Amino acid sequence: MERRLEQLAALAFAAADVLFEVDRAFRIRHAGGGIQKLTGHGAKAVRGLSLFDLIVPADRIYLRRVVEAFDSDKPVGRTSVRFLCGESDSVTAMLGMSAMPGGSGERLVTATILDRGFIACAESDGFLDRAAFVDLARRLTPRAGESTRFTVVMLALPQLVSNSAIKGTALGTAFLAEVEAILRLNSEGGAVTRLGDDAFAYVQKVDGDPRVVERKIEAATDALLASPCIQTLPLDTSLMEQKEVEAALNYALEKFSNNRARLAERFDNLPDCLAAATSRDRGLVTSCRSIIEDETFFQVLQPILTLKTGVIQHYEVLTRFAEGVARGIANTGDFIKIAEQIGMINTFDLLNCVKTIKLLQKLPPGIRLALNVSGRSVQSAEFSAQLLNLLDSADMQVAPSRLLIEITETRGISDFEGPVELLQTLVRRGHRICLDDFGAGAMSFEYLRRFPVNYVKIDGHFFRNAMISGRDRILVRAIARCSFELGCRTVAEMIETEVEAALARELGVECGQGWLFGHPMTADALLASVAASQAGNPARVQSAVRRKISPVMSEGNAVPAASVRKELPLPSVAVAPGGSV
Repeated sequence: MERRLEQLAALAFAAADVLFEVDRAFRIRHAGGGIQKLTGHGAKAVRGLSLFDLIVPADRIYLRRVVEAFDSDKPVGRTSVRFLCGESDSVTAMLGMSAMPGGSGERLVTATILDRGFIACAESDGFLDRAAFVDLARRLTPRAGESTRFTVVMLALPQLVSNSAIKGTALGTAFLAEVEAILRLNSEGGAVTRLGDDAFAYVQKVDGDPRVVERKIEAATDALLASPCIQTLPLDTSLMEQKEVEAALNYALEKFSNNRARLAERFDNLPDCLAAATSRDRGLVTSCRSIIEDETFFQVLQPILTLKTGVIQHYEVLTRFAEGVARGIANTGDFIKIAEQIGMINTFDLLNCVKTIKLLQKLPPGIRLALNVSGRSVQSAEFSAQLLNLLDSADMQVAPSRLLIEITETRGISDFEGPVELLQTLVRRGHRICLDDFGAGAMSFEYLRRFPVNYVKIDGHFFRNAMISGRDRILVRAIARCSFELGCRTVAEMIETEVEAALARELGVECGQGWLFGHPMTADALLASVAASQAGNPARVQSAVRRKISPVMSEGNAVPAASVRKELPLPSVAVAPGGSV
């Protein structure tokens, strides 16, 4: 009874959710508090287990190093780890540790569950993603009059970490786990992000030694690090605007992640980073403007299939650039964001519409295309009028059912009156509406509630996370069910494996899009395949669209249009009953 009261008192004073009493080997002797919420198991079920067995595997070496530092009376900062909860979910908690009286080696370990809304998105290795890391570093930047407390350290281990001889082996996995643990242990609050296979960035106190991590990795792995590269960037008050700090940090991390750029360009302070970022942005704006004004972009098509039958419903029209015109624009998404920022997105969307209609006029009547339109454009009354006039013009005539309008949420829609009126008009004319990247933005359900939608496209990253997250599987299933009851078809994006396709079917998703079903192809390739099938040699859609194509067509690569047409496969197309393809 007395021991139980001591445990309850310890839990109360710790202000924690869960209290573990562990022995010297970290076997759990007692557990109290919200253990069910933390692990999905009751106190009796975890008694006798090692505390490490309850931790996500990627965090176990990190926790072991924390324990070693604690036992050596070394300072240990905030320690957040992920607990296994159920079959595939995890719960993040902040740990505390104290020795039990008597010197027996027993410890009290407290776990304070962190609300999901306050957890920066963590990658599978326990690191922060780039956006979360930049946001945390920005918040650590001092205000005017305050002293500098932290610095960002960027570390590259090019020859050892990326050594192909150990990569993918048990030795390589163990080595990387040790590196990750050392980085998290020696960063402020575990603030680490990965900049590539061989490069990392972490936050350290400004008076810390930036080479300490390098030396600890050498000592722990008994290996001499070949050609390490280290750069530091103090988080000081030289930039007053938070947006400027964010832009400078993003630029520095982006440059360091590139092997050549990190050697060619070094920065000692945030203002230099901002100046370089501003100069780069001016060049990107010029490139974006030239692409639109000179129409030096072309279209490729990727199929959307019914998962149960393999019948192609329609093709999404994707934008690519001719060789040499992108000049620093990494991918189509960045291009669209720049076009929105400089006020040219309406012009681009209208040009894209013209190209799509002309393409439809060349293709057989059964083929339908989905045209991406920015959320920024549909809020513009001028764009709405120009789009409807374009669709009414004599030389732009196609059956409305063949042209789908796919709304993208690069910029959130705040004024719904104009967009709702435009989309309702398009639906009355016979066009179908697709809602892109559902689940990626904060307004997805609001769009589904207000807009007359026919297809709901579930964001690819969100869907693929359902492979490992039970919570996300529940959400995807709910979206599929909700869409079905609203009369909408669902599409899972970024399907690359049969396992992902099977999961989509299991969760009730009707259609799929991704490299498993077909890489983007040019219109010439599609036309050739249609001609082949009309000549009496139709092939099954599955075997046709799954052929691999040159990797130069991956998102963001600029390639010469003529050479792409030669390299793409010529898949045959099966025409579905009722005119859909």
